[in-house]
Amino acid sequence: MLSKNIIKFCIVGTGFSGTAALVHLVKQLIASKLDCRHIELVTIEQRKSNGPGHPYCNEELLPTHLCNNQTYMMALFDNDFYDWLCEQRMELAKQVPDLIQVTHPDLEDLTLWQPDQDAFYPRALFGRYLNARFTQYCRVAQENGIRLRHFNDCQVLDGQSTAAGFALQFRPAASLNTTSLVFDKVLLATGHWNSIKQSQYDDRVLTSPYPYSRLNAWLTKQQQRDEKTAQHICIKGMGPSGIDAILSLVESGQFSHNAQGDVTAFVADEYTAKLKLCALSRCGFFPAVRDKRIEHQFKYLTEETFFDLEQKQGKRLTLDDILLLIDKELKGASNGAIGWHDVAHPPFDSALEKLKYDASLPRDNALIHTVLLRVRRMKFYRYLNADEKQRYDSELDTHFIRTAVPIPLLNAQKLIALFEAGILSSCQLGYELKDAIKVTKTDIVVTYGQPQKQRRADGLILAAGQSFKLAHHPDNLVKSLIARGELRPHTEQNYQTGGIQLQGHESYCAMRINPNTQQVEVSPYLSSFGVLTRYWQNERNFAAAFVEAAQSVAHDWVNHIYQHTTSQHSRTDQDKVHA
Repeated sequence: MLSKNIIKFCIVGTGFSGTAALVHLVKQLIASKLDCRHIELVTIEQRKSNGPGHPYCNEELLPTHLCNNQTYMMALFDNDFYDWLCEQRMELAKQVPDLIQVTHPDLEDLTLWQPDQDAFYPRALFGRYLNARFTQYCRVAQENGIRLRHFNDCQVLDGQSTAAGFALQFRPAASLNTTSLVFDKVLLATGHWNSIKQSQYDDRVLTSPYPYSRLNAWLTKQQQRDEKTAQHICIKGMGPSGIDAILSLVESGQFSHNAQGDVTAFVADEYTAKLKLCALSRCGFFPAVRDKRIEHQFKYLTEETFFDLEQKQGKRLTLDDILLLIDKELKGASNGAIGWHDVAHPPFDSALEKLKYDASLPRDNALIHTVLLRVRRMKFYRYLNADEKQRYDSELDTHFIRTAVPIPLLNAQKLIALFEAGILSSCQLGYELKDAIKVTKTDIVVTYGQPQKQRRADGLILAAGQSFKLAHHPDNLVKSLIARGELRPHTEQNYQTGGIQLQGHESYCAMRINPNTQQVEVSPYLSSFGVLTRYWQNERNFAAAFVEAAQSVAHDWVNHIYQHTTSQHSRTDQDKVHA
């Protein structure tokens, strides 16, 4: 143990995951009635501020970059984001009116703003909420005797198990000097990462649409190459990041609204008038628009857990069985109008046609979302065999993600306006062609369709989903921990499903190779949740799952304090007996 007196915890990364962990640790420590004066909590974050992290950092976003879930689905606990919006309503209207106006364009007097639980607010606004709660719970921690140390603008370089605990080595970005601290417990909450290095491409390719400042500088450079002709730019990925990229590219233009706040047209300026944007993806469609929640009485997917569903079916359910149950549920609820085939192969000739259908807020979309979200939250993926998991990852996950992650109606209307203005088009790459996009020294060529066609682009923005293969992880800390055996890639029958191996399906304790016995065991120090962990994206990629994980880690750490305290008391009693 590190010390007879001080128990040291560390959270690496203070975005949503790390902030949730801090908040729930503080809440549980206070509820436990423990003497918190012997507890030290250290946070290490590569950004200058705590809370927002990559997805919600105000400096990296525009107001038009909206959350992909409604207010009621996003919080550190309960309905707290909505509660915070209500508490801070007047201050927010004064301080960040642009973050309110973008969601409520019809509201002329922002002092009359009333937060809406079903609205999609800017990610930067959620970032302000996270920062506020981080600051608040740090204050609460200190008031209760918890020692706090924050290291911001720092990069963690390495980590290693020692006899005293887990040693982390890190340094400030502006310094050559490293710091080494030893902890009882460490949470890796490093969040999203981009496995594609900018150095792999020349300056015609942008490997991420974030931060906005970098995208804007990149676009300016593209336009300066030839100011007279149109700039043909392809955006690979039609999910939320792809939509953010599109809206960033046309930021200098203006969207028109009617009295109800609906987008009616796009008015280009001299810069956006020269843009010719093409959104690309395998399926060729944007995620569906989802309206308010619907109630659905399930007839086939009747159980809350996948285990109970298998028990009721009286057999092991294969991936095809699951798809059949989804098909039956959808057809039963829609009188045969929609089934799984309509999810995997939307019956539309173009992305624009589907967007216009989605913008009418059909009940079909809400029904499909309700059914697929239920199946996903049954965590069926863990029950598939290795071959089925590989098939799901390569062929089917895209359909679940496209349905489970909605886009706001406002964004759909903006995309429609860009299509109708002749600025935006779309392209279905298909699932068969692996090298649909080729970047050569002279050309960026996109091959698509049956029969195959080609189009050329001046620039390319990569906005598709990330790779979850740890071999592609760019972070030195993760690379070092894997090389040393402190972390292990999760493998099933020689198929690496992505992410690190954890102790079990409901545990967030990392597995490691014991340096002495070379046997696989539970790490006594490391925990993790979020995108670094075992196939998180297929089971828990929603806000409530992050909260559940944070509560679990906090519970484990509080139990560690109890065990440490008990062992200290036991040793003290033995010393008294011997004396």
